[in-house]
Amino acid sequence: MHLHSLNNTYGGIVRLLDANPNTCLVAVDGNDSIVATALGATDGRKGYLYHIAVDEQWRGQGIGSTLVHRIEDAFQAVGIVKVGILVVADNEDGKRFWKHQGWKTRPDVVYFDHDL
Repeated sequence: MHLHSLNNTYGGIVRLLDANPNTCLVAVDGNDSIVATALGATDGRKGYLYHIAVDEQWRGQGIGSTLVHRIEDAFQAVGIVKVGILVVADNEDGKRFWKHQGWKTRPDVVYFDHDL
């Protein structure tokens, strides 16, 4: 997985969950073991998906798609009509997944970030 550039500290994840309880989701199996997670957030104007992760043995069963659709529904419920996600350039599986979901790349955007 490609999660290295975000604030994935315990505190960072807790802040994200506290601020976005309806768009941060977990999928579990019959034994309550986590099989997938999805983190979404909004700034009030646009929605962002920060990550979707499905355990390899559970992939291809629609779990990731279901999580994405539930987050999209939660965004729509509060008036969000545009959602974005950043995908690491060499993450071919991720790019395939998002294209399959109907998402489009933005060739007009260059992403910058800065560590504080």
